[in-house]
Amino acid sequence: MNSIKAKALCIFRYENKFLLSHGYDPSKNEHYLRPIGGSIEFGETSLQAIEREVFEEINQQITHPKLLGVLENLFSFNRQQGHEIVFLYEANFLDRKIYNQGEIKGHETDGSTYIAQWITLEQLASGYPVYPKGIEHWLAVDRQPAF
Repeated sequence: MNSIKAKALCIFRYENKFLLSHGYDPSKNEHYLRPIGGSIEFGETSLQAIEREVFEEINQQITHPKLLGVLENLFSFNRQQGHEIVFLYEANFLDRKIYNQGEIKGHETDGSTYIAQWITLEQLASGYPVYPKGIEHWLAVDRQPAF
């Protein structure tokens, strides 16, 4: 990757848990977690992107989206250097049944799949790293969703 990518990611929280997707970097043999979301397409806003990405990946509509902040993320994945600007949102799901699902299967546009799970702060502290770096600040803040 030799260009800066614009991304939109969304934190979903419920009963002191966060919905995070599982990822894997084969070059580092590293499992990691990250919020659901993806690239902002040309001509759409970051808010439109997060609404689209969540719907495309896990077939869910969101409500009450709120921009938490913007991160600059320099990283390597699968031996490739990456640079992205990440718009980080927090939102709720329109269909509240999803809060009772332990695992949610997600689908990427390239055909790959992932599993997202509701994970507590305690599990985060003793488990996989969470990306993008810097996101921990928003995961540590004790907030309740605005239903």
